[in-house]
Amino acid sequence: MRSMVLRLWSDAWIWSAGVQALSSGMSLVVSVVAARLLGVADFGVYALVHAGVALLGVLQYQLVAGPMMIMAGRRTRSADYFGTVARAAIAVSLLVGAAIAIYAAALIERPAGSGAWALPLASLVYAAGYIVHDNAKRLAFARGWSRAGFAYELARHLVFVALLFAVWLIHGVDTPILLACGGVSAILASLPAFLDALRTRTRGSLRRTVGRHHWLLGRWLVLVVFVSAAHEQIVTILAGSLIDQDASAALRAVQVLFGPLLVLMMSLENIVPRQATNRLRAGGRAALARYLLRVLALMEIPILVICLILSLYGAPILGWLMGQGFASFGRVAAIMALAPPVTMCREIGVLYLRTTGNTQGVFFAFLTSAVVTVAAIYPLIHTYGLEGAAASAILGHGVSTAVILFQVWRLRPGLERPSAASA
Repeated sequence: MRSMVLRLWSDAWIWSAGVQALSSGMSLVVSVVAARLLGVADFGVYALVHAGVALLGVLQYQLVAGPMMIMAGRRTRSADYFGTVARAAIAVSLLVGAAIAIYAAALIERPAGSGAWALPLASLVYAAGYIVHDNAKRLAFARGWSRAGFAYELARHLVFVALLFAVWLIHGVDTPILLACGGVSAILASLPAFLDALRTRTRGSLRRTVGRHHWLLGRWLVLVVFVSAAHEQIVTILAGSLIDQDASAALRAVQVLFGPLLVLMMSLENIVPRQATNRLRAGGRAALARYLLRVLALMEIPILVICLILSLYGAPILGWLMGQGFASFGRVAAIMALAPPVTMCREIGVLYLRTTGNTQGVFFAFLTSAVVTVAAIYPLIHTYGLEGAAASAILGHGVSTAVILFQVWRLRPGLERPSAASA
């Protein structure tokens, strides 16, 4: 028993799953509390800000943390390397925060007068905190400090609950306050990771080398973010502008239902890229394919079961969780239930292409998907309203998955083609 406990204590998979379970659970709790405190319309404003942050968060991940996870899997990296990545993460978090503040000021309706800047400023804090905390966790896992990654996540939520409760007792809660509390708690929880990393030295030559390697690994995936943005986050933003903020609230509420599944998929990024790189190096593409197929089989069955339940009972679950104003969005939940199983297949395919150095294939897959989605999104929303917006997101997932799997089939292990990763 002692040996098993010690093995679990040191198992990075356990702590990675714990981080994602905690993050997913708290995302659900925060969204439920926000929906009940704010109502459908104000929750729609919260959803619009969150959509913008999530979009830019994925973008920066492809250049900062994503390449770091792959490079850390190839060989042991120095503390100076991680310090360089940490400095880049801080700079990127400030840029993303400024971009989200401009977005909130320009696109989201807000009251006139002295309170007009509350939402943009709170959005800046929320975005910067979101980015810096995500990178703090990735730094911990890349360095093999999986328990520290879990501690950062736990600290974030404990501080958030305490801060939000104190502000609620004193002042009450609105959308800017909710966003600001989320950002401040994330920044405070990230301090230990960055204080440690920033003690290291930084040199111009190291910054240039790290920047070049990260760019080579992430440049095509950055373009993937641009061309795949229509799948969910841009759909949420367009639904809010073409229909109303209630439509954004509906899409966000349904995304919350499936959030645990999507966060579970994201947990793969903490472990699987490193393991996949090791399998490719040790056994070639055949070993890599066997490993990724095992991961897919392990993940896909529970995803299918949960999606079936949510598609059948989405309306009562939404009403029970978020209030009866959200119970009318059951049909949207049934449509969106198609996304997680399809997305899981796509992510495994993307991991295969990334690990073998074929990121151009990922880009062209999402480019094809984006062309189809952009061509269909306005007619679908115009004809079917909110359900059309949900359908356009599913259409994008389906097309991108089909093209990704075709790319994987072309590079199947029986064909010995050279790749950047193996070189």
